This record gives sequence, structure tokens and C-alpha cells, in this order.
Amino acid sequence: MWKIKDPTLKEKIMQLLSDESIAKRCQDQMTDGSNYILASDDDQKFSISIVKDLFENVPEYNPDGWNPFPALRPPRPGNYLVYLNRRFEHQIRVSYFNTDFRSWDQYSGAAVLAFRELEIEPPDDDILKFSAYKRE
Repeated sequence: MWKIKDPTLKEKIMQLLSDESIAKRCQDQMTDGSNYILASDDDQKFSISIVKDLFENVPEYNPDGWNPFPALRPPRPGNYLVYLNRRFEHQIRVSYFNTDFRSWDQYSGAAVLAFRELEIEPPDDDILKFSAYKRE
């Protein structure tokens, strides 16, 4: 999502336009060859131009896909799949992210290039019944 870098400028512009409105205008105009983004309110009562250099493209968290680390951090503590750098031969492993310490339990932040949620469903009742039967 495209956002304004300077917090002071962002605060001023947010009084006139929403983040979503700005992001949409940037998405439509960032590659059009001009040096500015032209943004207007929904009613077309006013418009402003903002120099493109004042924006940055900030990735959004994707719960169903890979997310760049450290540009994004996991939203909650838990186990995640992590994609590790060359030192680990680009391996995919499981690691726990602790939000209190903002770090991974097994790897340094420099080793993790990307992460995604680890979604594992527990076994269904048929499997568990069969497993319990064999143990008796």
C-alpha cells in the first residue's frame, strides 16, 4: 500500500483524504510519467497534487501468503513457516515468533527473509479413535 513517508505531512493530508483514497490514486498514477499524484475528494470539490517522492510502497500483511521480514512482522505470537537466507541454504523451517521480544525463537532476524502463517489442522475423530484402539 502506498503511504506518505513524512508523518507531519501525512497528518495534514489525512484531514482531507483517507489512506485508502491516497493508496488508490498512487496505484493508478505512480507509473504515469508525471512527478506528482493528483488526488481529490469524493465530491470533486477540491484536488491537490503531491510529489511522488513523498510516498513509499509499504507491503501489507498477507495471512495466506509469504510476507517479507523484517519489513513486516507477524501480527500475533505463534508458529510460522520461515524462509531462511543463504547461510541456511534457502531452507523453509518452522519457528515461533514471540511478539513480546519481537523475535524468532530459533533464528536471528537476519536469517529470516520471509514468513507465512502455519496452518495445520488437527487429526479428525476417526484417526484419533483408530489410534486409541490400537493402544489398548
